Amino acid sequence: MRKSLHNILKVLLMIGCLSMPAAMMAQDVQQHNAVEMEQNQISVTASGTNLRVKNADGLVIEIFSLTGEKVFTQRIEGSSKSIDLANLQRGYYIIKIGKYTRKVYLH
Repeated sequence: MRKSLHNILKVLLMIGCLSMPAAMMAQDVQQHNAVEMEQNQISVTASGTNLRVKNADGLVIEIFSLTGEKVFTQRIEGSSKSIDLANLQRGYYIIKIGKYTRKVYLH
């Protein structure tokens, strides 16, 4: 009796260990999908020194140089916002809006 109980406990422990990674993986997939949905909704288009931001109402846009210096911050009001960045030098910048991050080239 005692040996069979011990074997049952071993089996249950193994089943628990095997199912844990699958549950953790499912949670990671759900989190990734949520971030992907948010990123798919936000749209950033660069044209010359102009940025067009869509679907980011109420979020804050932060723009960083490639050295990590924050060069611009603004709260986005409305579903579509055009931002003139003529005061920035030509080059690559990192755009961050919520969890959305993208590299753009301004010229």
